[in-house]
Amino acid sequence: MRYIKSLPGRPLRAAELDALREAEAIVEAAPLGVADDVIRALAVQVDGTLFGLGYEAAAGWTVVDRRDAGDPEDLAAVRDALKAWAGEQ
Repeated sequence: MRYIKSLPGRPLRAAELDALREAEAIVEAAPLGVADDVIRALAVQVDGTLFGLGYEAAAGWTVVDRRDAGDPEDLAAVRDALKAWAGEQ
């Protein structure tokens, strides 16, 4: 996913999330893991695909889950996948 490559090599700050939301191809971006005022997990919808992205220092940003967008259950599934991923970190 080319948008992962454009993310900084660290967790996002709130202002960077706002800038990500302004990107033309991004339908929505929502933080799902915020600690110490930085975002380590987020859901991003690009066109018709919903991505769950997580950040860890050793690996950087990674796609934790990927689903077709449009069904509220998909967002819940991405949220659950990110919670499980965060518990493993």
